[in-house]
Amino acid sequence: MTEQHSESGRQVHEGTVLAGPWLPDPADTDDEHRPVTVDQPTAVGADPHPWEVEAARRPVVAPWVRDAAQLRRAVWWSVEEALHPVAFHTARSPLYAGRLAAGSPRGAVRALRALARWTGDVDGRERIRGTAVIDNGAYLSLSRQRDDRLKRRMPVAGAGVAAAGIGELVLHGMHPVLELPVLWDVPVPFALANAAAVLALGAVGRRRDKPLLDSPITGSGRAPKLTSDIVERALANCGLPAEISKKIAASGLEWVAPIHVDGPGWRAEFDLPFGVTVAEVAEHRDKLASALRRPLGAVWIEPESDAHPGRMVLWVGRDTFAKTKAPEWPLAQRGTANIFEPLPFGTDQRMRPVSIPLIFDSILISSMPRYGKTMALRVLLLAAALDPFVLLYIYELKGTGDLSSPGEQIAHRYASGAGPDTLTACMEGLREVYAELTRRSDLIRSLPKSLCPENKVTPELSRKLGNLQPILFSIDECQELFGNRDFKEEATMLCVAIMKRGPAMGIILALATQRPTKESLPLDISANMGIRLCLRVGGHIENNMILGTGMSARGVQAYQFTRKEKGIAYLAGVDDDPFVVRGAYIDAPAAERIADRARALRAAAGTLSGQAAGEIVDVDDTGPLVFLGHVLQVLGSEDKAHLAVLAARLADAWPDRYTTPGPNGPAPWTSQQIGGQLRAAGVDVDDQVWATGIKGRATNAAGITRDAARQAVAARA
Repeated sequence: MTEQHSESGRQVHEGTVLAGPWLPDPADTDDEHRPVTVDQPTAVGADPHPWEVEAARRPVVAPWVRDAAQLRRAVWWSVEEALHPVAFHTARSPLYAGRLAAGSPRGAVRALRALARWTGDVDGRERIRGTAVIDNGAYLSLSRQRDDRLKRRMPVAGAGVAAAGIGELVLHGMHPVLELPVLWDVPVPFALANAAAVLALGAVGRRRDKPLLDSPITGSGRAPKLTSDIVERALANCGLPAEISKKIAASGLEWVAPIHVDGPGWRAEFDLPFGVTVAEVAEHRDKLASALRRPLGAVWIEPESDAHPGRMVLWVGRDTFAKTKAPEWPLAQRGTANIFEPLPFGTDQRMRPVSIPLIFDSILISSMPRYGKTMALRVLLLAAALDPFVLLYIYELKGTGDLSSPGEQIAHRYASGAGPDTLTACMEGLREVYAELTRRSDLIRSLPKSLCPENKVTPELSRKLGNLQPILFSIDECQELFGNRDFKEEATMLCVAIMKRGPAMGIILALATQRPTKESLPLDISANMGIRLCLRVGGHIENNMILGTGMSARGVQAYQFTRKEKGIAYLAGVDDDPFVVRGAYIDAPAAERIADRARALRAAAGTLSGQAAGEIVDVDDTGPLVFLGHVLQVLGSEDKAHLAVLAARLADAWPDRYTTPGPNGPAPWTSQQIGGQLRAAGVDVDDQVWATGIKGRATNAAGITRDAARQAVAARA
């Protein structure tokens, strides 16, 4: 009889116990199935040879030693650590001398009392008194010993006092004979000897409850060293689900590498319990910082995406990111940039340099007001300016002139202001760059594969002036443009086209805004941004608007940045996972110096153009493109409209422009006037368009479609 069952991974078959999972053997056709183990024994030679498997070997030389920047910082830190106490105490030496002098009277009393006790052998007398009653013989012996000590000590004490007095007299009275130097009618050796005596007496008389020297560091200056016990205790008490906390508390973590110093902090890498992801822990970053007893700005959680979602890297800084001194921007004093390589931007929390690859991409920068949005854009513009072959279009719609450097010195097109003239200039810049799309696509398509193998701009092609120079088009406070009813429709269409078609042709779009809502930044634009930089924001809604859906749940929470963490942001789109970065701080004078250097580079290369070369740009706010933008605006969400309806809407929106004087006051343009203007602008006017008429009923009448208006804008741009 065959018995077969499975319980706790064990199978019984004809008296034989087999461990492990099993499956029926498909070769058996009878009712009795022979158990087959799922985990088969490893065949000889099935495993790879040891030399065929890449071993996770620790580097022979620590990475921070090989990194010149980190090594330099380590050396400077060691020097500063050694010299700071010396400089600190040297600067306070007069204070210390005053404290000693103040305690010298008390020290003199203590010294005289100690001398009297020693000369009179007070301790010996007390021992004699203690033995007088107990043993008369011992008393007599101790008395004789004390008498001998008194005979020896009294001449010594007297000679010492006499020698000190004679020395004082000699130092004070013999200076004319010995020609000793004099300071304020007092011999210098006499003054030094007395000063030394006062300081010595002050040291004797100082109070034990008050230290003489001040501490050169504060109590919170040194962060405790990060250890595995501290990390495991913190993870077990940071608000994770109870079953996870119990696992960590019971069995600890699976450590991948030793905890080691990494920049201005410690790096710990470990595997979380099975089924736990880094994102789950990142949601509790604030509680983890509390459990570690460290400031929130010093605790950073990173996933190790190359391994698995449960591999976590915990970096704990000695100080907060905002307080850590950042190195100087690499291009601040010298050097050039290449737009086809990542542009230096700032550092991460470990003080490692961070660069942003702008070519073939677009970037969105957003934050609350006054938290470094414009400063971050300035760094990227200055870096691009140091590539003399990049054309810059800079529009600063706040009107404060924060981007005047490099705008005024080197920009091909530049405008700053919060009025309609700046918005109109920005629109003309967009139309100009949009026209470049067609010209460049035709040019690239005509080039042989040997010159343009990937059908996109190459570094070699970009160096040929006037053909395919990279263009960086930037708009600061872009919500002013997309929120303007005159330009929103056309601006959205042009920007979307530039974002989608421009990267392959070397055209980069950089937008900065305060809150990218659907009103201030259309979804078609925000959804297609490749790189996103999010500084401090108000909440998780804004956080996900900028960085992407679900980022807040993954622990990427820019709303946790504090008021002191200006310039610190999450950068997404550069690596597989968003990471923390702080942009370099470049103030206005430094920006002007860098822009002057960039202008000199362009003058030498012959690439100064546009307004930087003295070209005057006239702003036309009455041209056909402006009229078409107004038409698209009043169309709203409709795909088509009658001419009479358009005339009424245009008159309501812009009565000073789209009305004519009449006996009863200004009257809207007629359908014939609107039709004539549309035809002149290149729009196909259809005599039979089925749409809602002026009286609110659907009917056939002369009108246009949205597609016809857009095609006219594209053709004219």
